Amino acid sequence: MADYKSAIWMPNQNFFPNTGKKSFLILHGTAGGSSAQGIANFFKGTEGTDHPASTHYIVGQDGTVVQTVHEKDGAYGNGVVTSDNWSGNPNFYTISIEHVKSATDNSNQLTEAQKQASFKLVKDICQRNNIGMHDADDTTGITGHFAIDPVSRARCPGPYPWAELWDYLAGKKEEIMPKTIDLTDGTIASHFVGDDKLWRSDNGYIIGHAILDFYRRFGGDNLCGLSYLGLPVSNEIGIPGKPGAVCQRFERAVVCYDPSIPHSIDNPPGAEKDNVYLLHIDSGPGQDPRVAALQAENDKLKALLASSNLGQVATIIQHISGDVDLIKKLVSTQ
Repeated sequence: MADYKSAIWMPNQNFFPNTGKKSFLILHGTAGGSSAQGIANFFKGTEGTDHPASTHYIVGQDGTVVQTVHEKDGAYGNGVVTSDNWSGNPNFYTISIEHVKSATDNSNQLTEAQKQASFKLVKDICQRNNIGMHDADDTTGITGHFAIDPVSRARCPGPYPWAELWDYLAGKKEEIMPKTIDLTDGTIASHFVGDDKLWRSDNGYIIGHAILDFYRRFGGDNLCGLSYLGLPVSNEIGIPGKPGAVCQRFERAVVCYDPSIPHSIDNPPGAEKDNVYLLHIDSGPGQDPRVAALQAENDKLKALLASSNLGQVATIIQHISGDVDLIKKLVSTQ
């Protein structure tokens, strides 16, 4: 059972049992990997080897939180000490959080979903363990792995929004987490069932994880994505040649989960650091298949007009006129 209620429990045996009170929280970057679950499986795979590895928590780029070691135990993440500011085995008195970063030098910025999940997790751990919610001093607090091992872990966790974290923990930015709508809202509940990670719509399609977070806060207060994007009309669809990236079609838009920074699919203004955004619907993976069909008919019509083949032009016009309802529906949903 996870200590943090929003975490997925994926335990391993790489820990020191019952090490007592934890006074510090240490933040890490994975320097590789693509998901919190994948890192947890990697930790599990090192059991019984010469290099067992673990941290208490892992925060994925999509905001997923996985716990692999109980807080009462000591994980294996902070064992090498090259700073005189730390004594003994820091694993005995620290809790550690990995942040999934695909770059091997930890140069990735946190995604918005990852940042939100990290801030909430940090605050929860500190409050439950009476860890100081500030930059680490001699007795308690929060810092990065670089503080314990500046020789070989100087880039761990890499870029982290420390100033925003301190403001959030000090209560200066209580609205840092965008307002979201949940299933306690009657209108939402009339169309969806589920939990904080997955919603199933009344037409059978599922919205999950980072796309669900985007959907829940889209458009501000009121009815979130339901008002503006409509219901899902597909499940997540993998994008060929773009590992980890998916798109999902809704009644009024196409949403993309694209964890790469800079983005590899599209790059709408203002969404440079968000891993979920809306795609163009007239080209690329977000293109509506009905648009492609109409464009093909249009191209054929232009070619025939250019060749002055009026008989065939008339045939195509007759064919297109049979699709009036489809065209009206297409226009009304854009």
